[in-house]
Amino acid sequence: MSGALEEHLREYYGKYVKKDPGEVDKKNTIQSVLKKLLEFIHSRDELFADYFIQVGSIADGTKAESVDELDVLVPLRKDKLQVIPVDSNLNIFTIDEYVGGSWRCLSHDETISKLFELVNEYKEIYYKDDLQFKVRKKKITAAALCLTIDWIKIDIVLCIESALWFSNMKWPYPSWLNGQSKWLNHEQQEYVKGMGIDMTCQGIHWRPSFSRIDAFLLGKIDSKGGNCKKAFKIFKSLNSYDWTVDQLCEGYLGKSRPFLGSFMMKFLYFHTREKYPEPQHWDSLAKSFCNFLDVLKHCCNEKRLDHYYQANVNLFERVADKTYLWLQEKIRNVLEDPETELV
Repeated sequence: MSGALEEHLREYYGKYVKKDPGEVDKKNTIQSVLKKLLEFIHSRDELFADYFIQVGSIADGTKAESVDELDVLVPLRKDKLQVIPVDSNLNIFTIDEYVGGSWRCLSHDETISKLFELVNEYKEIYYKDDLQFKVRKKKITAAALCLTIDWIKIDIVLCIESALWFSNMKWPYPSWLNGQSKWLNHEQQEYVKGMGIDMTCQGIHWRPSFSRIDAFLLGKIDSKGGNCKKAFKIFKSLNSYDWTVDQLCEGYLGKSRPFLGSFMMKFLYFHTREKYPEPQHWDSLAKSFCNFLDVLKHCCNEKRLDHYYQANVNLFERVADKTYLWLQEKIRNVLEDPETELV
């Protein structure tokens, strides 16, 4: 079976996991435009940093398709904030800023509107008649400002870097980031914790963001992932096109979306690296791919996917029993009949 699976996985990778030959040049051009844009914005309002942090699958090297979008964080420059958790699970926070001698809520709607105005000002000066430069503002509570440059969609997300510096709380890191990781050495674990927890906006509240840490672990620690990265891209591709929510809903006619969100996929990656930390665990594409399926199957059996950065959080807590059965069947079909499933 492993030989047949290896063959079909390599065929699938070559056919469906796209890589644009001009990807690097395209990415560098967009990054250069963004840098100049942010330098302009910063010159108008020092609230916005003059640099961006690239996150997401392009930053960490797990993009399974051609470059069609970029995700970037733009830090807000604040000297005096209060960051306070709203719920005991640490899912959402409030952030207050000290202004004019008193504390007030850090207003994301005002901030995203100001960013929208400055981007439009920049467009009027430098890209007035350029149809490939577009800016679209969603409702003011949206987490991101959407740009299109050279047909590439760019989501600019405002963030507070290492926001817990403005709080007296200590983040509850799980055991694998407290000395018990089989994948990361002690120095790497400490470095991750030292990076701090960022905050991005969610409506009127703020939520923790681990995108910068994800990019470090996937992009730096596993920069030469070999079969590991290739297998994960196939895993992501199957999730995006074959393991979708609409397949669970009878008569579903809406837009298809993956059952496993991007953050779940990354946590599965990290847990798989923890379970299979040695290089020999990844010496073939079939073995590497089966590692991910094995961990996903285990998560379904246990009805549990642990958060990689936060103790005692189960991301599968609200998944229905029929969903586990459906996903287990998908895994079984891939292993038993890859010729049919990997098309």
